[in-house]
Amino acid sequence: MITEEFSWGDYEKKVYKAICDAFPESDISFDDSILGIYSKAERQVDFAIRHNVAGKRILGIVDCKYYNKNIDVKMVESFIGMMQDVNANFGFLVTNNGYSQAAKNRVKFSNLKLDVLEVNELKEIEITADYFLNQNIKGLQLSKAEFLRRGKQNTNFFDEEKSDYKKRRIVFKEGYANYEFYAFKKLFESIARAFRDFEQLEHVEVFIPAKKNDASTSHQDIKYLYSVNTSKHKFVEFMNLNFDHLREDIKNWRSDFINTTSSSKTNIGKFASQFVTSKKYTDYESIVFNK
Repeated sequence: MITEEFSWGDYEKKVYKAICDAFPESDISFDDSILGIYSKAERQVDFAIRHNVAGKRILGIVDCKYYNKNIDVKMVESFIGMMQDVNANFGFLVTNNGYSQAAKNRVKFSNLKLDVLEVNELKEIEITADYFLNQNIKGLQLSKAEFLRRGKQNTNFFDEEKSDYKKRRIVFKEGYANYEFYAFKKLFESIARAFRDFEQLEHVEVFIPAKKNDASTSHQDIKYLYSVNTSKHKFVEFMNLNFDHLREDIKNWRSDFINTTSSSKTNIGKFASQFVTSKKYTDYESIVFNK
């Protein structure tokens, strides 16, 4: 049910922002119309994502559902048909109300790059872009240019000015994670992604600003800068990750890390207690890092 607090317009804006943040180097079209290859009919697309990878044009399509019921298998089948008709390389079905087990199974066993995304309790949508763009994650040379390029590819919230290649430092801007748990989760994923991308990378430090709101802050929003500084050896040993396997195929990253390891609140909690430190701050722009 669409509420006054979170209307259809708000929903579309949230989805659009999530797409733009996840695909900062792509062209995003709203309310697009694409002529079907087989149907010869105009297919209405809520959002179209167009991207060039090694000279090849990549198309992604997004369909937003705002229902008071779960997405079912028929909706997934219909979306798969549209993906095939417009020759989409990947697609997202976005829902505000979850999806049935049958729909989940249909997505899992589809031979297309398809995902169903849910709006979380903070009314946010998380997108893992590199799986869908199928970027090459094998043999990336560790260099300043590549290090910064990968950061910019992954999200609009990458702070190129505060990040530092020589220090192996990755910094994200305010808004990348709104609250503490999501800072933990994104620190975890960002560190794993950095070690996955660059086989020669031996250590990395990552910083993410977010708000803390619990008993320790008297349930007020207080700004904290969350960070991790770790070696690859320590991180691999603690999480029991096989980066050679994760690099071998982007599907391994999706199935064996994003959908399992990083989605476990238990794993995130263990990681945070072992690796994450934090300190209060008031103004993000005034934060200065050592050169």
